[in-house]
Amino acid sequence: MIENELDNGPQELPVESVKKNNTRTLVKRTLAIAGLALVVYFLYSIVHLFVSPDRNIQQIYLVPEDAAFIIQSSAPIDDWAKFSGSATWQCLKRAKAFEDVTRNVETLDTVVRSNKMLLSLVGKRDMLISIHKVRARDWDFLIVLDMQKASKMDLLKDQLETVLTMAGSSVTNRMHNGINILEMRDPDTRDIFYCAFVDNHFVGSYTSKLVESAIDSRNKPKIGLDHSFIEAEKLVSGKGLVRVFINYARLPQFLNIYLGTGNEYIDMFSNSMDFAGLYFNTDHKRMEVKGYTLRKDTVDPYIMALLNSGKHRMKAHEILSSRTALYTNIGFSNPVTFVKELENALAVHDPQWCESYRSSRKKIESLFDISLEENFLSWMSGEFAIIQSEPGLLGHDPELILAIGAKSIKDARKNMEFIEKKIRRRTPLRIKTVDYKGFEINYVEMKGFFRLFFGGLFDKFEKPYYTYVDDYVVFSNKASSLLSFIEDYDQKKLLKDNPGFKNAFSYLNSSSTVFLYTDVHKFYYQLKPMMNAVTWGEIQSDKDIVYSFPYWTMQITGDGQSASLQCVMDYKLYQPEEEAVAVVVDDEADEVMNEDAETEKEQMSELQRFYVEKFEGNVLREFYPEGALKSEAEVKDGKRHGRYREYYENGKLKLRGKYGNNIPKGTWKYYTEEGEFERKEKY
Repeated sequence: MIENELDNGPQELPVESVKKNNTRTLVKRTLAIAGLALVVYFLYSIVHLFVSPDRNIQQIYLVPEDAAFIIQSSAPIDDWAKFSGSATWQCLKRAKAFEDVTRNVETLDTVVRSNKMLLSLVGKRDMLISIHKVRARDWDFLIVLDMQKASKMDLLKDQLETVLTMAGSSVTNRMHNGINILEMRDPDTRDIFYCAFVDNHFVGSYTSKLVESAIDSRNKPKIGLDHSFIEAEKLVSGKGLVRVFINYARLPQFLNIYLGTGNEYIDMFSNSMDFAGLYFNTDHKRMEVKGYTLRKDTVDPYIMALLNSGKHRMKAHEILSSRTALYTNIGFSNPVTFVKELENALAVHDPQWCESYRSSRKKIESLFDISLEENFLSWMSGEFAIIQSEPGLLGHDPELILAIGAKSIKDARKNMEFIEKKIRRRTPLRIKTVDYKGFEINYVEMKGFFRLFFGGLFDKFEKPYYTYVDDYVVFSNKASSLLSFIEDYDQKKLLKDNPGFKNAFSYLNSSSTVFLYTDVHKFYYQLKPMMNAVTWGEIQSDKDIVYSFPYWTMQITGDGQSASLQCVMDYKLYQPEEEAVAVVVDDEADEVMNEDAETEKEQMSELQRFYVEKFEGNVLREFYPEGALKSEAEVKDGKRHGRYREYYENGKLKLRGKYGNNIPKGTWKYYTEEGEFERKEKY
């Protein structure tokens, strides 16, 4: 038995059985290794997420230094839901200027909301949106989202790529300074969205350069280390629906996208201010912005003087015309203090120019034997109102008015008459005084009248006409503007009774350093010279949207190093039929309207005669029924003698030539209604 067993030896297993055993072993080993790998990866992830040191940087460190505006939100999904659901956004998003922005933002919103994981990761994260000029006539935004420890999860990155791929986008990758940038192309619009994970943040934009600049800013932040920005952020932290920061240094460059030429006031603020920190709220009736703006050490002299000179109660709207399109009210506690602060600021800003200014003023004071402080500043209350109105009865150009508040109008009149007397006695300058409806209208033919007292602040009021209305001395650069102003005041057509102004004014404090009010419907066509052709074309195409925000108000109150700021935009959906003229079917009402029209024609005729006779002397002007200038002719001994000009009702020159004793002579040139040369005739 034993022998037989030895002879036979161990029995061999079938080949198939051996293969099965080997496969089982391989599977077991693979599963064991995979399991071990998963455990290791899980442990690594835990260590990586919670144990390993983080490189967590602040969001603002990734914002490139050329940002003009920065928007900050602590709950972007919720905040966007509130804003996007508002009536104001529903109106704004129809604007041509917002087409690309609206499409891109709403695409992102759809992608995020369609994926629960992305929604949960984005919803409660801190987010910054910075706005940058990217081309000569275009701008774009950069999104910076704080992902915290979630930024380390490869799962998130894969999820984002998967979601976008499933949405139909083609996704590619490239590297920039060691950071992977995803490029996602929309198959319909062909727009490319660029994004990357930079340390603990997600950054994204439709402009690749902005994402690259964000990566580059990681190690060399500018705005995030700026002390002015840090202070502005502290002042508005946690307030409002979102926070908005203005980088004044980049503001002129950004606004050049829209403006036709540079603006001296924008340049002034850009050179004077560092950052503004604002917080934003909106509802179905208005959009409101409040906050603070911080000044530079090298501030413009006028800004410096204003911020250091307190504030004043606003009352000028009680006498201003209801035709007011743009109203700026400048207030300070004491005009003498303001001028002294201005001189001190000028001495620091431009010592040479300041010395020249002081020397010129002393010479003028000596020449006329007057005192700036005693004869001009002493009677002022500290309120200066500058108004740009719709054209009045005597012209087609906007009217410019300056109203200076007086402590005592009697004292103001006494000192102004004293200055006039001294000017008459010591110079050959022309000074005229005429009476119109009980208002004394004065004219001082002195170029640079206001420069004498306030430097270049009121340069537009050269050789001023002025009168006295209630507690104000009212100046203008045109006699016709004062006449229209008086007519409106006499007929009680006043700004204070305008429902839109009363509503806008009610949001703000009664005292301020700078107050700005705009009636958009009245100011609309005055925007054209300020804009480039492209922007004006867009504004025209979006007129209904612009008109839906009929009143803009802004208020600044100075406090030395900073100023508080509040801006309100009223919202009321514009209906074009609102401005349509109602059809009169009542005979009696029709008769009243005709009588009113005849009265207005008589009134205008009276104004024309007064204007020509009292102020123009040797110039005769004719006007169209609606008030636009029709012709102007030089006269001598009651006859046309000298230059003659005739105009279309749109203000374009129609013809020009000369008269000699009421007879045309020389070469006359004729032009089309579009302003093109048409022909010429010789007499």
